[in-house]
Amino acid sequence: MIDTDASLTPALLRRDRQDALAAWADYLAGGLRSLHIDRRTVAEFCSTLYDGMVEALESGSGGLPQDLQDLLSSLSVEFAERGQAPSLTATFVFSLRHVLGERHGHAAMAAVGLQKLIDAMGLHSMDAFIGRREQIIRRQSQELLDVSVPVVPLWEGILSLPIIGTLDSTRAQAVTEKLLFEIARTGARHAILDISGVPTVDTQTAQHLAKTVAAARLMGAECIITGIRPAIAQVVVALGIDLSGIQTRFSLAEGLRYCFAQRNLAVAPKA
Repeated sequence: MIDTDASLTPALLRRDRQDALAAWADYLAGGLRSLHIDRRTVAEFCSTLYDGMVEALESGSGGLPQDLQDLLSSLSVEFAERGQAPSLTATFVFSLRHVLGERHGHAAMAAVGLQKLIDAMGLHSMDAFIGRREQIIRRQSQELLDVSVPVVPLWEGILSLPIIGTLDSTRAQAVTEKLLFEIARTGARHAILDISGVPTVDTQTAQHLAKTVAAARLMGAECIITGIRPAIAQVVVALGIDLSGIQTRFSLAEGLRYCFAQRNLAVAPKA
C-alpha cells in the first residue's frame, strides 16, 4: 500500500497508475473469466477508464467527459449483448473504489470528488446497459412478431395465414397489416385464417378476427376461418360471439376445398 496520509490527487493517481491497473485487473479477472472475456480486453477497459477518470478529476468539471461516457456505454453494450445482468456492469466500475481503497486507505475514502465521479460512472454504465437491453428486447420482439405472422400462398389467388398463440392487440394489428399487404401484392381473392394453433378464443380475439376479415373484404378478398376445434366452438357459442357473417371450416383442407369451389377448381386423381 502507498502512503495513506498523502492527499489523493490526480498526480498521485497517475504515478500509481500501473500498480493500480494491475490490482484492478486481478480483482476483476475471476469474476469475468466465466464470461469468456480475455484478460487483455479487461486490461484495455481498465486502462482507458482509469485514464478517463483521472482526466475528469483534473478538469474539475464535476461531470463525465463525453469520451468517458462513450467508453462506459461501449462497456455496457458489451455486457448487454452477452446477456449479463446490469449489476455486472456497475460492479466493473464500482470495483475501482475497492481497489483504490485498498491501495490508498483513508485518503481514497476522503476524496469526495473521486467518490462522486466513480458513482457517476457506475450510474451511467447502468443507464447505458438498460438502454441497450431495451433495444435488444424491442428488436427481438419485432423479429418474433414477424416470424409469428407468416402469410403462405397455397394456390394462385389463395393465401393462408396460420395463427399460433394468443392474439393480442399488437399481434392482431400485425396480422391485419401483413395480410392486407400480401393481398395487395399478390391480388389474392381468398385468404384462409387458420386458428388451430390458438389456445382459446374470447370476445377480444373474435373482434380482432372480425376486423381482419372486414378489412380484407374491403380489398376484395374473402376470408375463411379454419381450425375451430370443438372446445373453441363451445366457447364461441357460450360467449354469444356471432361469426355467422364469416365463412368457417373445421380444417385447413376444408377451407382450401371451399376456395377451390369458389374459383371453379377441382383436384382429381391422376389418370
